[in-house]
Amino acid sequence: MKKKGLLLVGLVLAVALLAGCDTRVLLDLEIPIVVEPTPPRYPAETWGYLSYDPYTEHIRLDSKPYHGGRYRPLNNAVVTVVGLGKSVRTDHDGYFYIHGVPYGRIELKVQHSWIGPRTGVYFTANGR
Repeated sequence: MKKKGLLLVGLVLAVALLAGCDTRVLLDLEIPIVVEPTPPRYPAETWGYLSYDPYTEHIRLDSKPYHGGRYRPLNNAVVTVVGLGKSVRTDHDGYFYIHGVPYGRIELKVQHSWIGPRTGVYFTANGR
């Protein structure tokens, strides 16, 4: 009888210890996991000067400041690399610089709040 009592006490003790070891927690959170790929790093750059004619609203892109005729620097214009989405604003001289573009021909979209069409003007430039 003493043996059965010890066995019973041991069994109760083992059950009590093992009952505390089962600590699984199951959470059902419906949060989507989104892994966005890192954009490719391009080694080239592009730059230029934008100017405009205030009478015709013609916008031109040059490699150096253009002061011919009635043209003035186009400051505060948004220059975007089409396909990459990289954007910068021109400074008070109409100058812009964008790094991290691919080598070769790239397309630039120029938008200004009150000069040119609202949809923007497109230029072809070179990543160098």
